Amino acid sequence: MNKYPIHITSKITLEKLQKGLYLFVFRATKIPPHLGIIANGKLYDISTVGPNIDLPVKDFYRTVLKRKTSVVFIELDQPMDVDLASIITEKVRNYWKVTSTTSCLSPIKDFIGEVYHINVDVARFVFELLPILFEKNLIKSTSQVNLDNKLINNIFELTKYSEDDIENCIVAIQRKEKAVC
Repeated sequence: MNKYPIHITSKITLEKLQKGLYLFVFRATKIPPHLGIIANGKLYDISTVGPNIDLPVKDFYRTVLKRKTSVVFIELDQPMDVDLASIITEKVRNYWKVTSTTSCLSPIKDFIGEVYHINVDVARFVFELLPILFEKNLIKSTSQVNLDNKLINNIFELTKYSEDDIENCIVAIQRKEKAVC
């Protein structure tokens, strides 16, 4: 499979996550990974069971460390005089949950489009979105948690995935949920 290189440029701390704006790639070594936004210490995303809105990032960060989950954090340039929380909340509520036609990237693309006034409709995957953000100089730094053993010269290679991979993951999650009920 093809890989998308992400150069890790800094170390992440809980203190940084409390103040900045981040795109996160959760379970970064899995196909597909999960994506969300952290804005000023609050986490926002959609999953197959519904949205996460205003979750304290400290709880997410502690869980990531405890479970040794691999995460890449992409720090974005934080626009001034923008109510990030209300914009991302609106975008997450518009989509509500991941389906066969809506991925976890959907509210993120809408958020980026509104906040930065750029069209990212062509990006179907995070590895197509990141080059656009780099080109527009919107990425301040990149960092990681639990990926030290996967880095070569401070570069993490994200495995590129397809829409079929996303669909297969959704089906597997739904099958697992039915088995638990």
